[in-house]
Amino acid sequence: MYKVKYTFTALQPIFTGADEDFGTERKLIRERVIIKNPIVIKSKFKNEFDRRNAILKVLKNIWKNIDMSTMSNSRIMGIYDEFASKLLASTCVQTKYQFLNEMCYKFGIRSLNDEEIIDILNNFPDEEFLTTIRYEHQYLILLLRRMNKEKIKLENLFDEKIEQVEDLIFTKNYESIPLIQGNTIRGELRRIAMYDFFKTVGITKLSKIKYHQYFTGGQLSSMEAIDIDVKEEEIKNCPMLGLFGSAIGNMTIEGELLVSAARPKCKEHGNGELSYWELLGKRFQTRLDSSKTERDIEIVGADIDITTQMKYEYEVFNKGTQFEHQFVLRTENPIIVSAFNHMLKLFTENNFIAGNSARDMGEIDLTELKQFIDEEESKKYINYLLEHKEEIKNYFNKDE
Repeated sequence: MYKVKYTFTALQPIFTGADEDFGTERKLIRERVIIKNPIVIKSKFKNEFDRRNAILKVLKNIWKNIDMSTMSNSRIMGIYDEFASKLLASTCVQTKYQFLNEMCYKFGIRSLNDEEIIDILNNFPDEEFLTTIRYEHQYLILLLRRMNKEKIKLENLFDEKIEQVEDLIFTKNYESIPLIQGNTIRGELRRIAMYDFFKTVGITKLSKIKYHQYFTGGQLSSMEAIDIDVKEEEIKNCPMLGLFGSAIGNMTIEGELLVSAARPKCKEHGNGELSYWELLGKRFQTRLDSSKTERDIEIVGADIDITTQMKYEYEVFNKGTQFEHQFVLRTENPIIVSAFNHMLKLFTENNFIAGNSARDMGEIDLTELKQFIDEEESKKYINYLLEHKEEIKNYFNKDE
């Protein structure tokens, strides 16, 4: 077994492309990390009702400052859905004050006019305020709906009697820390390595089945049986297949390469000085219906009444973020070891990961990784391909 553990640095913002919708924004994939020392806070509120009541006062003040006179009827009809989405997205910050800024920014609110919000926020630690909204945002929206519909006061939202709690304790046992998934990196490396393989041996034509087998991992099927001899023949004619694996017929070739997730070096992981929140940034793009402005081509067909431009935001790792990453090779097969070294070399030459590389994103510094590459081993792989070039081409052409 051969392990390569190294650190790389973002030279451009990084967006994984494998995102999750968190309200109206796209968020980096996160993993739950158990905190060594859980956060335990004695709440200043007597019970959960009082805590929700306090948060609702903040939300109500934001709501009444939204200028709905400039909104279309369709947007007003969906305003609660929009509020819920932006509420949830705004909790992906480090402090309650940043949350307030986010909500006001998203709705174009220049200032709030209820100074009671200051006292309310001062009664909340950041974790208690943000986590309560994350966990209860749908319920809070329902309460806001009822309050607006029935024009009732906050104190009368519940009919049942609320029991006093002697000590209302807030506990947080984990953090949700973003990462770059190992599968994302592995997929990038597979495409780079396979493209290099076919270019080196001079194969320029592949069936769709073969393409997916080599470039995307293949598809399982019960139509045919694959035996061990066929598996060895496949790896012999494409050593990279032994490295990355694939699905062929009803059989899976298990790759010898393990690719870990790339995790940011941060205070929460115990290997950095900054909180992971300080490593995150936001970008936005606009989608425009260019058919509306096309001059040289006549656009025919139905003119559908849709929004022609849409602004959307997504979360990125900031330039300068450092990541810990690891490769593990589980075989001592000489040709696969050689292919592994060549793959690392290709990675340093094609040092982009994740999504939106065409938009000034994803470039990383792999200087530290270079010290693990055995150049002589890498050459053995290339020499093997050149030596067996005709044999490999004949193997691929036999099924064409």
